[in-house]
Amino acid sequence: MRRKTSTRLTRAAITLVALMAATRAPLPSQSAGPDIHPTFQSDVREVSVVFRVVDHNNQPVAGITPRDIQIDDEGVARNITSFQSNVAHAQVVVLADVSGSMSTVLEPLEGALYTFADLVSKDFDREPGDVLLSLVPFGDTATMLIDRTSNPAEFKEAVTRLRPSGTTALVDSVLATLMNAFGDKEVSGANKSTGSPDQDDSPIPSRYRPGRASAGVQSARRSKFLVLFTDAGENASTHRWSDIASALLGKDVVIYSIAFDSGAPDSDFPMLSKITLNSGGKVHKAKAEDLGRVYSEIAKDIRSHYQLTFAASDIKDPRRWRNIHFSTNRAGVTIFARTGYCPEVPCQKTDGSFVGGRPRSWNEVLAFSRDSGLIFSIRQHLGSLKLEYTPETEKIVRDLAAGPILIEKIWSSEGKLTGKAEKFSFVTRSAGKGNQLVNIDAEVCGIMLDPEANASPQRNPAGDPPLRIASKPVFRVASPEIRIARRPGSAPWDVRGSTEEEAYFQSQAIFYLKDASGRIPTRIRMQCNRPHFLISEDLVQFAVQALEHGLKVRLSSAE
Repeated sequence: MRRKTSTRLTRAAITLVALMAATRAPLPSQSAGPDIHPTFQSDVREVSVVFRVVDHNNQPVAGITPRDIQIDDEGVARNITSFQSNVAHAQVVVLADVSGSMSTVLEPLEGALYTFADLVSKDFDREPGDVLLSLVPFGDTATMLIDRTSNPAEFKEAVTRLRPSGTTALVDSVLATLMNAFGDKEVSGANKSTGSPDQDDSPIPSRYRPGRASAGVQSARRSKFLVLFTDAGENASTHRWSDIASALLGKDVVIYSIAFDSGAPDSDFPMLSKITLNSGGKVHKAKAEDLGRVYSEIAKDIRSHYQLTFAASDIKDPRRWRNIHFSTNRAGVTIFARTGYCPEVPCQKTDGSFVGGRPRSWNEVLAFSRDSGLIFSIRQHLGSLKLEYTPETEKIVRDLAAGPILIEKIWSSEGKLTGKAEKFSFVTRSAGKGNQLVNIDAEVCGIMLDPEANASPQRNPAGDPPLRIASKPVFRVASPEIRIARRPGSAPWDVRGSTEEEAYFQSQAIFYLKDASGRIPTRIRMQCNRPHFLISEDLVQFAVQALEHGLKVRLSSAE
C-alpha cells in the first residue's frame, strides 16, 4: 500500500524550478566521487522462518525434510543452515477481544481456551515447558492476565477472569502486544500472576500487569505465535493497520486470527486477513458454537509447524526489504510462511513503507544512507546505461528549448477497491505551458537542456569515462550523482512542534545524457526525486522508466 499523507501535504506543491535546482549545492558524504574506494556489504546473516505445510485438505503434512524445501531470496537460491521438524520452545500469546460487542460469546470462548491450553501444551516426547502461554484480553486497553506460563492450569485460572469491557482498540492492542509480549526475556519458575500495580511499558496507551514469568528458555529463541480472537471492530485506536504490519514484520510472529462476526458496523475483516496472511498465519471464521473446534485446530497447527534458518550473504543494500518465496518438490502440498525480511531493521519496502519504524531524525536518515559501497554501485549502474533514441526523441529534445518537462509517477487506486495490486503509470507535463506545479509527495523526474552555455557531448568532467563515438543514435550517462536530501519546504526535525509527517526527505539521482553519435549537440540534464525513499538500486529503475516514457528511449546493449 502506498503511504498516505495528511490533507495539508497532499495539497502542497513546489515549482518545477525548485525541483530542478533544490540540491545543486553538494551534500557532504552523499555522492561517492571517483577517489572513494567503496566497501561492499558481504556479511552473512542468519534468517529464521517458522512455516507450516498443508495438503489439499488443509491438513498439516508431516515428514518434511530440508531436501523438500527451496528458498528464493530476490532471485537468489539460499542454503538451509538449520531445520526443525516440529516447533519446540514455542511462545503463544492469546489476544482476546472482550469489548462490549463480544460479551455474548465469552462463555463459549472460555471453554474453547481451556481445550486450547491443554492441547497446545501436550507434549509426549520432550521435556515440559516447551510452550509458554500468555493471555491478553482487550477492549479499549489491553491487560496482561498471565505472562508466559508453562502450566495450563495457571492459564485456565486466568481465563476465568475475563470480563467484558467497553469500546474496541483493536489496532492499538495488537500493536502493544507485538511490542511488549514477545520481548527478549529470561523466564524461570512457574508462578501465578500477581496483583502487581498497573505498569505501562508501551509507547501507546495500553495497560499491562505482567505476572512473574515461568519456566523455559530465553524468549528470543522461541517460535512466536499470536492467536487473535476478534470481530475486527475498531473504534478507539490511535494507530493504523500499517503500524501493525511494520511491527509484525520486524518481530517474526505468526498470527492466527479467529474472526467472529458480531455484526459490528466498524469491522474490517480485509485488513485483519491481510496482516494474518502476511505473517504466514491463517484466518478462521467462526460462530460461537465453532470456537472449540477452531481453537483445537490452531493448537494442532502450532505444534506441527517447522522452523528453519538460512544464510543470506552478499546483500549490498541491507536497508531494503527482501521478498522471499518458499517452494517444495512435494506434490499436492502448500507452504505458508512470511513473505520477506529486513537484513537490517528498520528497512524500506518498494512502496516506500518502512518495516521496523520510520527514521526519527535527520541524522538517522543520513546514517541509513551513508553506505559508500551502495552509492558507488548505483553510480556505476547509472554510468553503464546506454539508451537508444528515435526521431521522436529528437523532436522532444528540440522542444526542451521552450522549457523543461516533468515525468511524474502516478499510482492507480483501483487496487484498493478490487483487492488487486496497485499499478502505476507515468504522466508527462510541459513546464513551458504554465503547468509548473508538482505535488510535494510526487515521485518525479525533471528533464531539461543543460543550462551551461558551453555544454557539449565532447565536454567530459573529471571522473566521466571517455566518450566513444557510436554509429547508432545512443545516449550515454555522464556525471551521475546519488544523494539524500531534505525536501523543499520541509521543517527541520529540531524545530519545536514539528511532527513525523513534517520530517520529509528524498533520495535523488542527478545525471546528464550525452549523445554518443553526435546527432544531438547539447547535453540533457535529468533529476529524479523520490520523497520518503532511502537510497536504493530502485532509483536506477525509476529513472530508466521515466526516460522511457518521457524521452521515448529504450535500454540498449550496443556499444
